[in-house]
Amino acid sequence: MNSVVKNLICEREILSIGETIINTSLISINYDFENYYLETTNRKYFIKINKKSGDQCSVINKMYSDIQFSPITKREIYYSDPKIILMEYFQAEKQDLPIINQHIFGENIAKFHSKKESFYGYEYDTYIGSLLQENKMSHSWKKFYLNQRFDCLLNGMRETLSINPKLNDKISTIRDYIDKNLCEPSESTLIHGDIWSGNILVSNHDKLKIIDPALFYADNEYELAYIYLNGTFGRGFYDSYNHNNPISNDFWQFKIYVYQIIPLMQYALLEGPIYLKEIEKILDLLIKRENLKY
Repeated sequence: MNSVVKNLICEREILSIGETIINTSLISINYDFENYYLETTNRKYFIKINKKSGDQCSVINKMYSDIQFSPITKREIYYSDPKIILMEYFQAEKQDLPIINQHIFGENIAKFHSKKESFYGYEYDTYIGSLLQENKMSHSWKKFYLNQRFDCLLNGMRETLSINPKLNDKISTIRDYIDKNLCEPSESTLIHGDIWSGNILVSNHDKLKIIDPALFYADNEYELAYIYLNGTFGRGFYDSYNHNNPISNDFWQFKIYVYQIIPLMQYALLEGPIYLKEIEKILDLLIKRENLKY
């Protein structure tokens, strides 16, 4: 039994009277968090322990409160403070997502994308991994995308990574290209923000749960490009999503490329300069296809 987890639980008197700990085990370590399984005489829990100071626990708690409307993201929070979050445990049994789940998932994500707003961004800043996502609200998706995502991440990359002049010129060229060609979507949609296979849990009964949200209001097709980048799902997902929420004509030719740049920038800041090569591949593709000069 992990003494750190036991001490944190006992110090806070979180458990009910008569509820005792049976077992604890480390599940994973992700960026600033250690994640544990906790079993008591009453139930099973999932615990996130923040290894650093900051407001990440508070943000996670608020985000889960904001997505209680969807069965694929709903998760009960039993306790939260700046150090730990004690939440509902979901028993994930399957490592590979079966083909049928792609259609189910496409339908569920289309339903999740039903929550709309009059702005882009969010009421508060959120996190993707340990990386802060600035969510200053804007009534223009293009301005939000370029200012709050593209420029903020590029500044971070310039400060922490070695970007050669040629790559910098390519990035500037594509930024101008996006500014000229990205159209405003018809509406602003709440997206999960970090959907990839590691954040999707599947039970033996094919019950789905998406964890670790990084919420903000966006063009819903930003989420589709993010999913494509990580190879999470294939054609079945997109066919199902399109049936429930039609995908725009310029997604496959334009948005799917320019929207992938942002998560690749985030990965470069989180994981290191290896992702600069992936960014450059997309830049080169667009520069060659559109005959752009840099």
